[in-house]
Amino acid sequence: MKGDGVDPTSLAMKAGRTERAVAAITDDGLFERLATAILREATPSYRSLVHPGVNLAGKTVKSPLDGIGFEMGADPPRMIAAQHTTTAVKKLEQKWLNDPAKIKRRRGSRATAPAGDVIKTAELAATERLRTPDLRVTLALTTNQEPDEALVRAVEAAGSERGLDIDIWSRSRLSSFLDSNPAGQWIRRQFLGIDQELLSAELLQELSRRSIAIHCPLDDPAAWVPRAIDGQLRANACRDVTFLVAGSGLGKTVACYRMLVKHVGSGRPGLVLPHEIVASASTLQQALELTRFGGRLVTWESSGRSPVSEFVFGR
Repeated sequence: MKGDGVDPTSLAMKAGRTERAVAAITDDGLFERLATAILREATPSYRSLVHPGVNLAGKTVKSPLDGIGFEMGADPPRMIAAQHTTTAVKKLEQKWLNDPAKIKRRRGSRATAPAGDVIKTAELAATERLRTPDLRVTLALTTNQEPDEALVRAVEAAGSERGLDIDIWSRSRLSSFLDSNPAGQWIRRQFLGIDQELLSAELLQELSRRSIAIHCPLDDPAAWVPRAIDGQLRANACRDVTFLVAGSGLGKTVACYRMLVKHVGSGRPGLVLPHEIVASASTLQQALELTRFGGRLVTWESSGRSPVSEFVFGR
């Protein structure tokens, strides 16, 4: 994969930075929110996930599942469960697979460690299957560690034995999505503070809001009055390109600005490109870079289509 004028070494360094940042998370609530955001964005069937494992303050709360949802329209029905952990790699096997029923305790001895995530989820799945016998269950396990191959095989076997489809999201898999996917980079920026380089719908929407805030006409909006040019502009809004030409003082700037605000307010992208930017940029990609205050956007040649065209021209 080749970047458009981008040093591959710098991309590799940033990828390493992301993985180190994920590995360094010790706040369980932060990791749960990050992992949940990734799962919802990366896998369509996970978008229904409810997140009972974290409260409004961002702190973890006791819950048999950190995330739960049901895949819409699935036949047979499918429950999606999620369990997140920042447990050290040496204790990851116990966190996932500990089965108290298999541990013999001496009389008077202390209670054993709680059931592992696979065991807890299997027990809940068994209860749910009493009312939905043909229920299928997927368990997404996220960790900011990297389990070894023996643990991966053991978890898969334990899940299969209990009727669970296991989906492990290790540190490297989480980081790969954060680095290589435009929406992932948006999540990376929000949670880890690492700059976004790939254009996502969320970033383009943010740029649109910045653009209309910066280029708001200086006069008082309360003094704006409807004019004939407003209706003419709306009538031609369905065209791919509209050139608005009128004499001075007829309200061109305000009419265009009001239409842009409405357009962006409806969740669609829209940018003001002053003549200085148009004159200095040879491509829309360059113009977008200038609108984000010198930030760098990467266009991947192998995609066959610029992310700019995907979000600006796509409808």
